[in-house]
Amino acid sequence: MLCHYYGREAGLELREDCDTVLEPGMVVSMEPMITIPNHLPGAGGYREHDILVITDGDNQGNRNITAFPYGPEHLILPA
Repeated sequence: MLCHYYGREAGLELREDCDTVLEPGMVVSMEPMITIPNHLPGAGGYREHDILVITDGDNQGNRNITAFPYGPEHLILPA
């Protein structure tokens, strides 16, 4: 799990690992991301977001409260 805090200062690394134990009722954001370096065709980044509520004590269950379809085709609006 990566901790991502709003308004915190950067330490030696921009993202730092944390040892938080997930418990029922906690809310977490899952944000997988793809980045393509500037010197390659199609440079830029794409990130998906899901907000999950932890639902059981074994940290095996969650409820997705965003449930938006994945993929860039869902982000393009017709002209």
